Amino acid sequence: MPTESAKGASKKTTAAQEPTAEPKQESKAETKEESKVQQELLAAMKRSQEATLKVVSAWSESVKKLAPTLPDMPKLPHLDSLPTPGELSDQFFAFAKELMVAEQEFVQKLIDVLPGHEKRAD
Repeated sequence: MPTESAKGASKKTTAAQEPTAEPKQESKAETKEESKVQQELLAAMKRSQEATLKVVSAWSESVKKLAPTLPDMPKLPHLDSLPTPGELSDQFFAFAKELMVAEQEFVQKLIDVLPGHEKRAD
């Protein structure tokens, strides 16, 4: 026979079982705050990139000074047929852009099929 605490426990609902409240509309202040956070994040990322560039530039200059004293590196076969670092970067970011566009299109289609959401006019 179940105890009183077991009976009470079966009647309790968890947060996951409770009905969800209607989504609140974002205020202009919230949107402005989100934009401010995004801008601060981008600024921090750019400062970090600038610091990294300074460190790598200083390291590169040090290596250039040592390079004349280093022995010649062996020549690798087919090295000329490999893409340059710049070409690799361009290929990577072109692919990343395609991925982002595909993901954005997918998310929009997903939102469009959810109940209570109107389709956007393209």
